[in-house]
Amino acid sequence: MGKYKPVRGAAKNASSNKAAIPCLILVLSGIALIGILFYYVMKSSVNAN
Repeated sequence: MGKYKPVRGAAKNASSNKAAIPCLILVLSGIALIGILFYYVMKSSVNAN
């Protein structure tokens, strides 16, 4: 049976942190867009009555 070498985590950590920034911006902008949409839907339903 072959011997297993330990995985190096440092190289993978640096690249995953760089990739997390655009993903985080995308998720936060999506949440903000949904929040704004819900705000205007609720605002228009209050004015309809």
